[in-house]
Amino acid sequence: MGKERHTEKEKDRRIQWRGGCFTRVLRGLLILAVIIIAVSIIWRQFFGKSGTADEKTTIVTSSNLEKVLRISELSTYKVTFNGVAAVKEEEDLLYNVSYEAKVSVGLDMEKIKVEVEDAGEESRKIVVTLPEIEITAVDVDPGSLDYIFERDSANTDNVSMTALPACRVDAEEECKSNDTLLELARENAVNTVKALIKPLLEQYEEYALEIVGEGGYRYE
Repeated sequence: MGKERHTEKEKDRRIQWRGGCFTRVLRGLLILAVIIIAVSIIWRQFFGKSGTADEKTTIVTSSNLEKVLRISELSTYKVTFNGVAAVKEEEDLLYNVSYEAKVSVGLDMEKIKVEVEDAGEESRKIVVTLPEIEITAVDVDPGSLDYIFERDSANTDNVSMTALPACRVDAEEECKSNDTLLELARENAVNTVKALIKPLLEQYEEYALEIVGEGGYRYE
């Protein structure tokens, strides 16, 4: 571990989406998997184990739809984040530590709200309100830590005890302020909702789907 300081470029925090083509293929496969799982869930939830798609015996209710949508593991968008955290003691800098972390971004599906509006046969719709996107998990790779010490006294055997929490906080703060990352997570959540609701809309064609944010923003 050298004493050489990071250049300003090295200290810049950044998010790396590795392998652009691979990422796009992976996202496509993820959406396909979501659709397959969604069809199975919707079928069991609304048509029963022995029912058929031609039997319209299900009443479309907010509670039924909320049960279908509250599948948190399908709402997560994951990225690899590389950053540099500064660890201080009061105002004194002890060391900088570079790291790599896996960050999960999404929303709490338990907070989803669904309203079914029946204002006549020509004005029936399902309104899904999504909660705010948030950081759901930060997993820092301990093997990726690389230190530059400002104080030799900080270079101890258990330095990672303070470094890991500092890296987690740093990654979370940086990701919270990254609009691109939040938009990708939001897009993933919207696609998940559409995939889960689509089988129902095919059965009940008189209903339209509307997805909105808590602030009233309407998604396409």
